[in-house]
Amino acid sequence: ELEPVIAPWVGNLNDAHVKNGALTKSTLVDARLRRSHLQDLDLTEAVWEDVSAVGCRFERVDLTAARFTGVGFTRCHFVGCKLTWAHLSESTLDHVLFENCRLDAATFDEVSTIGPTGFTGCVLVNAVVRDCKLNHAAMAGCRLRQISFESCDLQGADLRGNRISEISGISSLRGVTIEPAQLPDLTEAVMRDLR
Repeated sequence: ELEPVIAPWVGNLNDAHVKNGALTKSTLVDARLRRSHLQDLDLTEAVWEDVSAVGCRFERVDLTAARFTGVGFTRCHFVGCKLTWAHLSESTLDHVLFENCRLDAATFDEVSTIGPTGFTGCVLVNAVVRDCKLNHAAMAGCRLRQISFESCDLQGADLRGNRISEISGISSLRGVTIEPAQLPDLTEAVMRDLR
C-alpha cells in the first residue's frame, strides 16, 4: 500500500502516492524517489538535478518545459505524460516505458539507455536527440515527424512500426532495426539529408 502524500513535497519519496497538485517551477536536487506513484500533477518548468527515480509510475503528469540533469530513471513507467519542450541531459534510462506521452520539441542531450527503454504511441514531433547512446531503445507507433538525431549511437535500437521519412540525421541510424515496409521512408529521408 502506498502512503498518500500531498503536493508539494520536499526531498525524497518512498512508497508514496502523490496525486493532484501543482509544483510549477519547483526544484528537486539530490533526491531519491522509490516505488512511488505520481499522478495528475503539474510539474511545468520543474528542475530536477541529480535525482534517482526507481520503480516509479508517472501518470498524466505535466512536465512541460521541465529540465532533468543527471537524472537516473530505472524501472519507471510514464503514462499519458506531457514532456513538451522538456530537456533531458546527462541522464540514464533503464527499463523505462513512455506510453502515449507527448515529447514534441523535447531535447535529449547525452542521454543513455543502459537497459531496455520503450516509446509506444508517443509524439516526438520536432524533438532533438543529440550526443545520445540509445542502443536499448525501441519505438513503436510513434509520431517522429521532423525528429533530429545528431551524433547519436542508435546501434541496436528498434524503429519498426514508425514512419521514418521525416527523420533527419540519417548517419545516426546506422545499425537500427527497421522492417522492409520502411525502406521507402528510409530512402526518402536519405535523399532529403543528401540535399
